[in-house]
Amino acid sequence: MGTMLILIVVAFVVALLVFITFEEKSLKNANFSDMKGLFTEERKPTECIRELGTVRYMVMHVIVIFAADLGVANFLFLPNGFGLVHIMAYTFIPAFVGSLIILLVKWTYQPVIKVISALMFGISFIVAAALAFAVSYLLLA
Repeated sequence: MGTMLILIVVAFVVALLVFITFEEKSLKNANFSDMKGLFTEERKPTECIRELGTVRYMVMHVIVIFAADLGVANFLFLPNGFGLVHIMAYTFIPAFVGSLIILLVKWTYQPVIKVISALMFGISFIVAAALAFAVSYLLLA
């Protein structure tokens, strides 16, 4: 049980640091009025996505988390015989806690952008972890 708690905390911290780094890069050249324009003006979502570069950084986030989870699955989960309950805890607890923290940190500033960021963090972490464990258990086990 102690190993699982350590894994969950480490996964949470690493995923949050990677996400914050990539989110800051995606919003570095962004003018928040551009993002507001998506909701107040008739702008295409693809224009805003292209301007902010969010999709590119989210793909990079998924790739980094996938690589980290692939290592965790191969070197810790498979050798120790952790089951589905452990995989579900490892996948969902960091995703939910990270999303909640992102949501709460700057809720008073740009609430729409923080909701989008929180959802993107949770979804990208869950997708990356699920793919890593699927690849590990289906192909390498």
